[in-house]
Amino acid sequence: MPINLFNNPLSSIKLGADDILKGYIGNGQIFPNSTSITAAGFDNAGLTMPNTGGNTPYTVSGDIGSSFSLQGTVGATAPSGTQVLATSPTTYQVAIGDQSTTCGAGLRYPVVTITPQGNTVFDPTNLTPTSNVVQSAGPFTVPNNIGLTMSVSNAVYNTITVGGQVRWAQGAAWNITVNYTQGTYATAVESLRVWVQGVSPSPNLAPTFNFTNISPSSPSNCGGFSCTVSPAQAQQIYWGSGSIPTGTYSVLATLNSPSANFTSQAMTFTLGVITGSSPTCVSNSPSGLINTQFP
Repeated sequence: MPINLFNNPLSSIKLGADDILKGYIGNGQIFPNSTSITAAGFDNAGLTMPNTGGNTPYTVSGDIGSSFSLQGTVGATAPSGTQVLATSPTTYQVAIGDQSTTCGAGLRYPVVTITPQGNTVFDPTNLTPTSNVVQSAGPFTVPNNIGLTMSVSNAVYNTITVGGQVRWAQGAAWNITVNYTQGTYATAVESLRVWVQGVSPSPNLAPTFNFTNISPSSPSNCGGFSCTVSPAQAQQIYWGSGSIPTGTYSVLATLNSPSANFTSQAMTFTLGVITGSSPTCVSNSPSGLINTQFP
């Protein structure tokens, strides 16, 4: 608790003719009314840390009883809450986040900012409140250019007119053909997947499809249903599980609506390239295609 004269803090205390620089009751400083932080920063400021991160020391010096907060940003996590110096200097551990598995993460500069609390001030007053370390970049993105086309053609034209608008109806069917050419990395594409969605469906339900005339004849999965079941009802179909060979993939998708009166303004066919696990941080281009069919 600081010493005041009426409402004003004491400017000095003397013992005889000599000034008393600091006064305490127990461990609590009572004079002067303010405490000072004289230095703060990373012990290894400016040095480069690995992209795996880890703890790194941050040291604060100043008067015993000085209070402050530490705020970490850009991947730094500092101790939370108000900190009070019990000894000077005091070293805190700041956690630097791991970006070793973040593809394309660049070189970054984790920062800790110190902010005085209560009656604590900086001494010198122009003490820099921020300090940073340098952290190495994450793994580079590996480009993999592939050949990819998708054609969708209407095989069965089955429509209904609702309020003057022609809409797709149950029984409409489409031939879907995908041509794929491997890029530099054969294992970069795990599977090819086609999703089919209704546009402004009525009722507002997800359509289901019978997938037949499947080539190659044994895709890995059919939206959670075995494609060998006749018919397989799903919203998606995909080929492959681990590595997709160069080739042509095709299927006939017949609308098998969730209700007899289901209609849709249009059908959207989305081809997705499912990225494999090797090499690490591979980026396939193109990553997908979209085709929309209107009646």
